Amino acid sequence: MIPLAFDMDRVLADVHWLVEDLGPRAPRSAEEAAAVKGVIERLKQAGWTITPGLKSPLACRGKGGRLFLAHVDSVPGSPGALDNAGAVAVLLELARTTTARDLCLGFPVQEEAGLIGSQELAAAWDDLGLGPLELVVAAEFVGDGSPTAMDLWSKWGHKELTWMSTHTDIEMPFRHHLVGRTMPVWRSDHAPFAAKNILSFNLLNRGEYGVHTRYHQASDDTVDPAALRETAHVFEQMALAPTLHRGDGDPAFKIGPWVFPGSLTWITIFLGIASGVPGLPRWKQSLADFFRFALATTVAGLVMGLVSVAGFPIAEAEQTAQHALGVAPSGWWAAAPWSIGAGWITWLFMWRKLPGEGHPALPAALLTGVALCLGPLFALPFAMAAVAVRIHPLLGLGPAILWIQPSVLREITFHGLAAPWMWPILLIMTWPAFGRIRPHGIHR
Repeated sequence: MIPLAFDMDRVLADVHWLVEDLGPRAPRSAEEAAAVKGVIERLKQAGWTITPGLKSPLACRGKGGRLFLAHVDSVPGSPGALDNAGAVAVLLELARTTTARDLCLGFPVQEEAGLIGSQELAAAWDDLGLGPLELVVAAEFVGDGSPTAMDLWSKWGHKELTWMSTHTDIEMPFRHHLVGRTMPVWRSDHAPFAAKNILSFNLLNRGEYGVHTRYHQASDDTVDPAALRETAHVFEQMALAPTLHRGDGDPAFKIGPWVFPGSLTWITIFLGIASGVPGLPRWKQSLADFFRFALATTVAGLVMGLVSVAGFPIAEAEQTAQHALGVAPSGWWAAAPWSIGAGWITWLFMWRKLPGEGHPALPAALLTGVALCLGPLFALPFAMAAVAVRIHPLLGLGPAILWIQPSVLREITFHGLAAPWMWPILLIMTWPAFGRIRPHGIHR
């Protein structure tokens, strides 16, 4: 759905202007001011009217309704190609080419200084006479990887996810939706709007391993034209999509091309908890199995933790995470696959050596109830495991497979969500296959 007039040469020229001609655009710097001036000039040349009285360029057409954001600044010392020249260039080309009638494009200043520009936009919006906002999208890291929706928080229910899935090609990984709904990060310019209960999310390109090792570095100086084109495509899709009708924020979820309603989430949770009821008469045996599981997983976790701090060489991604987010380098990037492999092998060995006699689903059902305290989507994988574990105990490893992967541990550690010393804790939290540990059949 890229407009016929879309011109990649113009997009790359705008990236070159920001990255090469201006260079680092630190908040409140002359370079940031020059970027603001240049954005305004380009918007006017494209026929858009600039909203007066704001530090950040804002241009609207029609009633507005949907607001796309791309901050113009970068951190000191970084030319900011991915963060955030690529996004700015894509939105400028959207301004030149889109046929959307009701749309606003904003280019916040001082995002790297604490979302200053977007906070001003959100605070002033009701006084601008543009009407209510239907959707706010903040774009970052545009230029390497596939467009992905992050921070799909609790307001993103079945209607909203269905709208996104039906009308756009934006990726919505279940794991990221789960984190966004349960523990929203809100680090980008959509945050001030989300705080006002406006439907919003962060659109970014997820690079290899889900992270960008050039983030906030002097080496952030190149973009991939294919990624720019793909992101322009999804922005045009969102701009032209029909009205987004808000739902009640039910805990819907998306797996593959299918969006499942929140009612199915609750039904699955009910079935997961109910699956453990037949095991109540054997609760003593199940309790003993729990301690066997706890022993197996604790030993595996200790092995996993020892490997994670075994002195692996420090990777470029760790240096970036330390510089940008304060995550201490320790060799965790290279250690992740070895640590997980050691944990899995240890646990499977213990699993075979510690036969159990309890009901396979009772402990898993109890864990579903505990996980429900963190939210229905968090409990969903455990509920599915509680049902599946009655077929075979190893099917209860679903939650572990969801989280205990090298790419996952690398990504959550890179973003400061789980330090390497927490990896064994994640392992213990996500292995509910302890109901009937004997590998040669189960009692029912």
